[in-house]
Amino acid sequence: MRFRKIRLYWPYNQEEMIIPIQGKAMVQGEFLFSDADPKPAAPKEKAAKPFSVTQVTRLIKLTINDRLPAKILVEGEISNFKRHNSGHLYLTLKDENAQLPAVMWKSDAAQLKFKPADGLLVLATGRIDVFEPQGKYQFYIEKMEPAGLGSLELAFRQMAEKLRKEGLFDPQHKKPLPQFPLTIAIVTSPTGAAIEDIEKTLNRRFPIVRKLLYPVAVQGDTAAKEIAAAIGDLNRRSQALGGIDLMIVGRGGGSIEDLWAFNEEVVARAIFASKIPIISAVGHEIDVTIADMVADVRAATPTAAAELAVPVLADVIQDLNLYQKRLYQNTRQKLETAGNAIGSIGSRPLFARPLDLVRFKQQWLDEQTAALAQVTAEKLRQSGRTLELHGWIIAQIEPHRALSTARSRLSEHQHLLQNTIREFGRNRRYHIDNLGVKLNAASPKKAVEHQKTIVAHLAQRAIFGQRQKSYNSNQQLNLYQSRLENLNPRSVLRR
Repeated sequence: MRFRKIRLYWPYNQEEMIIPIQGKAMVQGEFLFSDADPKPAAPKEKAAKPFSVTQVTRLIKLTINDRLPAKILVEGEISNFKRHNSGHLYLTLKDENAQLPAVMWKSDAAQLKFKPADGLLVLATGRIDVFEPQGKYQFYIEKMEPAGLGSLELAFRQMAEKLRKEGLFDPQHKKPLPQFPLTIAIVTSPTGAAIEDIEKTLNRRFPIVRKLLYPVAVQGDTAAKEIAAAIGDLNRRSQALGGIDLMIVGRGGGSIEDLWAFNEEVVARAIFASKIPIISAVGHEIDVTIADMVADVRAATPTAAAELAVPVLADVIQDLNLYQKRLYQNTRQKLETAGNAIGSIGSRPLFARPLDLVRFKQQWLDEQTAALAQVTAEKLRQSGRTLELHGWIIAQIEPHRALSTARSRLSEHQHLLQNTIREFGRNRRYHIDNLGVKLNAASPKKAVEHQKTIVAHLAQRAIFGQRQKSYNSNQQLNLYQSRLENLNPRSVLRR
């Protein structure tokens, strides 16, 4: 039985132990072990010393690293999945009986073609190691793919479902292809068979079309970014390039790995954002990519894309000749029909004697003028008779004579009023004189004063009555004068 002696140096306490080591020793130290018996030999008789936690943890780490293979393949279901801001993935692989905490560093996670999620059954390749700060073992994943389904196939399904939910596949977003494109931009590899097939087909079917090749890588790590950048660049520079009517994006056949650039999200979004209609021509007829589903039209092959892009020039010329012939025949028929119609119209009396229409209108105008003059004269005669009647009525009223009569009556009333006042004054004066005589005879001073007061009051009433009568008479006179003025024929004529 063979043994090897290795001395192990710990950073805290230097201890000599006998542990089994298979293969090449990974640490410095002295150990005795048997290749046939993995159990450690009995340690030397020494006083027992306690181990620190760090020592125990590192001892477990060394044991795991030495006993387990450098890489193992583990199948399990993902749970507790978390993508950290740093880009590292933290998850747990589990089955019906146990769980295994796992970590996948950012550099390895960037190589994944699918998106890990809880509940997904995967095959993970990696190594088991101990995370010393927490004293737990973890599975460090280097590669991972879905169990029972290829990672590329799963990534394709996940991306297709994501873009479908966002509406990138909706037919309402598909742009129609131009019927006669003058400039076609081709985004593909300059050395592949696809560009040769496209050029041959375009030259055969529609040689007058202008072709612009935008060379890109169609497989590899940078292919997707180059294709997306080319699509965006052609849209931005379309006017500077003389206008681009159509774009063909594609490549020849290959494996799913070779065609994977056309399944990348960046390419799909560049196709969807393009203002120029795009035909996707990737691989063979059985190959379907995300680019095919987003593009405005999918072609089974690059050759089919060129056939969809342009018509056959000979057929177009033949159709144009046919249309020209039909147009000539239709135009000639229209001209003959129009000539016959013009001849028929020219033979009508209206065009044979065109002045008759003007003369008829002149005669009608003369008749209407005579009728208008007759009606006007009749209206004037009726207006004259009405005016004479009104004048006779006004003359019968004689407003000036009525005004003169009213003024005479007013003068008579004023004269009569003055005579009445004088007579009343004389009577009152006579009565006062008689009373004065009687009072002088009786000499009653109070009676005289009383009579004087009565006389003065009566005099004031007489003056007031005279003024009131005069005012009322003037008002009545003004009223009569206003009425007479309204009945004045001149006032009527002025109105």
